[in-house]
Amino acid sequence: TKKFSWLRHCIQLLILAMAFKIILSIVHKDGEILNPIVIQFVVALTTALMVTRFVLDALRHRSTGNAMRMTLIVMDAVTQALTIYSLGIMQRPSDKDYYYKVWAVLLVTLRYSVKIGRPAGIALKQTPLVDLMSSFWSANILRSKAPKILKVTGWLLWSVNSLRIIYGFISSEFANDSHREDLRLLTEYMRHEHKAGGGGDGDPVTMKGYRYLVRGEAKKRKMKKNETGGQARDTGMVEETGNIRRLLLALRDEHKEILTLEKIWEEPADPADALDEELKDLCLSFALYKLLRRRFFNFGIHEAKLKRTRRLILDGILSEPCNSERAFRVSEAELSFLNDFFNSRHAIVFAKGFPFIRLLLSTILIGGIGGMAVAIYSFSKVGTRDELGNVHGGVTFTWFLLCFLFVKETWEITTYVFSDWTKIILLCQYVQKPWWLQSLVTKVLVRKLCRLSVPWLPRWHGKVGQCNLLFPSCFVFPTNLFFPEGCSRYFVHLSQEVKRAVINCLRDCLAEDPPRLDNYLERAFGKVEATAGFRANFTGAVNGVKDSVHILLVWHIATCYCEIDLAENREVSASMYWSGQDFGRRKPWEGDSDLLWSQYMIARTLSQYCAYVLTLVPPLVPGNSLMARSVLIKVRQEKSRLFNGKFDSCAPCYQSTQMLGRLKKYASEEIELYNKKVDGGKQDEENQDGKKEENLDDTILKKGADLGKKLAEAFSGDKPEDLWRFLSEFWAGFVIHLAASTRASQHKIFLSSGGELMTHLWALLTHAGILGEVQHGDQDFDTALTQEDVYDQTVQS
Repeated sequence: TKKFSWLRHCIQLLILAMAFKIILSIVHKDGEILNPIVIQFVVALTTALMVTRFVLDALRHRSTGNAMRMTLIVMDAVTQALTIYSLGIMQRPSDKDYYYKVWAVLLVTLRYSVKIGRPAGIALKQTPLVDLMSSFWSANILRSKAPKILKVTGWLLWSVNSLRIIYGFISSEFANDSHREDLRLLTEYMRHEHKAGGGGDGDPVTMKGYRYLVRGEAKKRKMKKNETGGQARDTGMVEETGNIRRLLLALRDEHKEILTLEKIWEEPADPADALDEELKDLCLSFALYKLLRRRFFNFGIHEAKLKRTRRLILDGILSEPCNSERAFRVSEAELSFLNDFFNSRHAIVFAKGFPFIRLLLSTILIGGIGGMAVAIYSFSKVGTRDELGNVHGGVTFTWFLLCFLFVKETWEITTYVFSDWTKIILLCQYVQKPWWLQSLVTKVLVRKLCRLSVPWLPRWHGKVGQCNLLFPSCFVFPTNLFFPEGCSRYFVHLSQEVKRAVINCLRDCLAEDPPRLDNYLERAFGKVEATAGFRANFTGAVNGVKDSVHILLVWHIATCYCEIDLAENREVSASMYWSGQDFGRRKPWEGDSDLLWSQYMIARTLSQYCAYVLTLVPPLVPGNSLMARSVLIKVRQEKSRLFNGKFDSCAPCYQSTQMLGRLKKYASEEIELYNKKVDGGKQDEENQDGKKEENLDDTILKKGADLGKKLAEAFSGDKPEDLWRFLSEFWAGFVIHLAASTRASQHKIFLSSGGELMTHLWALLTHAGILGEVQHGDQDFDTALTQEDVYDQTVQS
């Protein structure tokens, strides 16, 4: 792979050189030199795009969609091309305009500086040859005649940037190799980890017996290589076995360099000390992150079959009383580490420990920036008119470049120093108790540093997407520019009630032996103490619903039906063009219990969240994404046909009252959307078969309307909160079922924004030993449902 990597770099270098040659031939045709105003405009535009890209990349954790990711992809390509173009147009004029020499060095430095943080969701390949060639082009501009004060500071900046490029490439190659070896080592280690802990089940509260690795395995592997002198390279399996044995022996001998969860939890948790419960949970998140990486590289999860694995989540993180805050705190930190591993340079930078060399180079660069600022000011005072050239506002513009570069380097140092990766290193050092941590001053500094964080870089935005499939998005802008089929999407903060409902449901699932995630409907019936006869009334409403996408859509439509029915019973009518965003979000009625409102909001939020993940690109649901997209489009077309009056002589619906009436008639077959005769009485070829016509009319929208009608009628007694308790339990279980059934590659796409709610649940389920079942290519893309009895009437409450 390294051979092909260098071949790819050479090809990129060749293409870049050809592009640069073409640019030079265009801009310098017949000896013509561009106007200085044009050159300054191009440099300013390139800098502005770099600034914008840097700000967007820094705030991507607050983003909840793919628009930010796509924007960063485009801007990264554009800034690369503009940087090369700017170097080309400044090549010849630099003989007279000395500002161009400084701008060339600053542009190349800025380009590499903002490229250190990868665009969200893009694992950029290392291109050291391209970066070095751009640096050499800027050096060619800088080497021509110029005042000494500018040359000294210019060469200083150029040298530091070139060193960063070379060091960055070397450290990246080392980190990539190290991560691959650590993954293989960790996979084999987890095959024997339960034996190293004494063979018992372990205590998930005190972590006794849980020897999940936090730090130190890389040092033992490196010691093994040094002792063998590289002879183990030809016997990879023997080397792996030797490393595993060394790890197990080190754990048995209580080696200080190997830190596990068990060792960290042996330290007393004191709020006044550096290691409290929250910081211990940060170490837990780091250990779980290292284990979760295996799912993205198809490594075995050997501990999944052990009961102690499930007990770590059930009796540890989700221990009584069920602490949803702790569960999400652990998963947020874990997914933050995982996002850094795939979408930033933190995992590479901290591969050898704290990045002292990288921060030293950044500090020297900041000193060079200060020297350049002084040099530019002095040059503007003593330089002649010919030396200053025809550049307008050269000092101000150069200072702007220097200020941005200063802010970028300061921001980078700040994010590294106050990152969770630094906290993990400090906490592990604190447990090992080295000599430099014996003094009171260092302990106080470590304690303060571990409790500080960068406020503008949250681990997760804490929002969930919402989509109401029954409400159109006619007046939602700019959502329907990207979703022309009429998707109304918005975002709400994940409330504590929803968190508790999902975590409580997850605990109930894991408490079963063996755990079952597909009986969410049965658990929902159990919450309302439904009898067998009561359950049988819903048998017809779930017939033919056979896969997750169909189930999601049918129950989402049924929940929307119940929501509109609840509003109508409270005499709260709304326009359907509210796009579902404001409708029902504020308590519109008086006299009802808070329990009803709480259960209603849980069911509504989770129902619309499931519809939202179906509208993502790609959909975050099991099965084939193209099939899921096709089903969604057909349901929207059927909904538009029903509500917009595109059949017979029915008028369009504009109010929720009209929508409810139309759904009731459609469920009771008073309305037929698909007639036998279309197009002026001609026989529809697809409906000539009577069975085909029957199945075509028995669609997802009709099933959902029928189910919603039955739910509203069944729970129309004195306790309307029972309906929403039932629906909230159903949707909490269904979200967990969806999370367990999705693939790791699907979650990886949305990691750049902190991950979806389902990603957090998927991570917790993985650590509980539940890996799910993923469908491949057997999904039905039609909305016509077959008549199958998928509900067992013999199941008792």
